[in-house]
Amino acid sequence: METHELRRIWKTLAAENLIEEKLAKATILEIISQKGYGVISKIKGKLQLDYKVYLGIVIYIPLMAVFVTYYTSHLQRTSSVGELSRRFLIFGLIEAFMIYALLTVKRNIDFISHTSNTGTLKESLLNVRSYFQSITRKGFWIGTISLMAILSVIEWDTLVKMGGINNMNFSFDGPFTYESYFSVFLLLLIIAVPFIVKAEAKKYSGVLNDLEKTLEEFEEEE
Repeated sequence: METHELRRIWKTLAAENLIEEKLAKATILEIISQKGYGVISKIKGKLQLDYKVYLGIVIYIPLMAVFVTYYTSHLQRTSSVGELSRRFLIFGLIEAFMIYALLTVKRNIDFISHTSNTGTLKESLLNVRSYFQSITRKGFWIGTISLMAILSVIEWDTLVKMGGINNMNFSFDGPFTYESYFSVFLLLLIIAVPFIVKAEAKKYSGVLNDLEKTLEEFEEEE
């Protein structure tokens, strides 16, 4: 049963003098409190899932870098020092970004755990709302700029391999066909980064909307 339906039932009982008004109000606040703690738990659960995903990526990237380096250096025997340097630069930038994301999520989890154990539930919800409003704005710009920078470096590396933009080939006949199409794909991806970052942030919109509704219910009852 929805929270507003339970609230309506208790208010109706109080209006019909079947229960005391104070008891009805106390019960309504208890219902809202349970919902509020549920909202905090959902946010924390989503953050913990993100933490596991980012931790896996942070561990995977160095392994991938070692494999790619071994494959190109010992099996193909075609990698120059410059190519290896560019490759390590790309992997290093991606690893640094993912470590930053991992530490950010860990900091968010610590904040949620701390704020839910201090003060009243309403104060905790207000702190969570204010905190997420702040980090959403900050995270959008940091995420957008960082991803665009990483993709730009990969685009630059691809063009260097081709020997410049003049060697791009889209005819499926001759050299650099794959690199040419990959370069165009990267360019489109760079343009789409702001929309991707914004879409990623929306996965928290559901629970944050629940948080807003819970705060509104607190205001109605006080």
